[in-house]
Amino acid sequence: MILRTTARRLAGGAAASALAVAGLALVAQPAQAAAPGTTTDQLTIRSGTSTGSDALGTIPAGTTLDLECQTAGEAVQGTYASEYWAKVSYDGVDGYVSRAYVTVPDAAGLGECGGGQPAPEDPGLSADRQEVLDRGQTWVDRNVPYSMEAYTNGPDGRQYRTDCSGFVSMAYGLDTNYSTVTLTEHFTEIPKDDLQPGDIIGNLGPGSGGAAGHVVIFTGWTDDSKTSFTVIEQAGGVGGVARTHTWGTDFWNQNAYRYNGF
Repeated sequence: MILRTTARRLAGGAAASALAVAGLALVAQPAQAAAPGTTTDQLTIRSGTSTGSDALGTIPAGTTLDLECQTAGEAVQGTYASEYWAKVSYDGVDGYVSRAYVTVPDAAGLGECGGGQPAPEDPGLSADRQEVLDRGQTWVDRNVPYSMEAYTNGPDGRQYRTDCSGFVSMAYGLDTNYSTVTLTEHFTEIPKDDLQPGDIIGNLGPGSGGAAGHVVIFTGWTDDSKTSFTVIEQAGGVGGVARTHTWGTDFWNQNAYRYNGF
């Protein structure tokens, strides 16, 4: 379960703090090596981390790149939704490309530019919520194909079904693959206005089996009116993806739920 994983992480952090207090030197971790990525569309390499930065060249779709590091910049909605830009070298040119158009199978190991550490987490999120988003992002970065029958590994090596409810089961580290019908064993409906990153939106419970149900992981609102929202999800015909939806425009996006352990 996700909370057990967090407990182990917190315990490890406490142990590290104890060593520091005792005056023992902790060995610094080396910077991560470059992570390979593949462009999902023709992509412009730029001098900085925004679409307004100078264009330095064009990279064809399907090109494999070595991403040296990444840093936050202008949020871009492309194949994925991402605010991160990766530093790359291509055809003799050094610059930045938006992660919104790059599939990175091992994104967790990609260091932040200038620090050699993973990209910063949202300080406003609890550790448990951040872990849900991090686990879910692994399938988005891999663009895992959607299937109601196929299975693939989660970050811990456990096999999960590659449909929408299997994705949620994986992101939460649940002990088995739940369906949209049975996820209500672990999630309780909440008001829309209470949604926080890591909660879920979907059509769940009796009558939601198969194509009659869908569920996504909420990552944030894009407007003050709480009409448009961003998610990560496993979607038919698309696979693992981060994208934007509008509240109440489909049968599945009118109800919000929270994990009972939060």
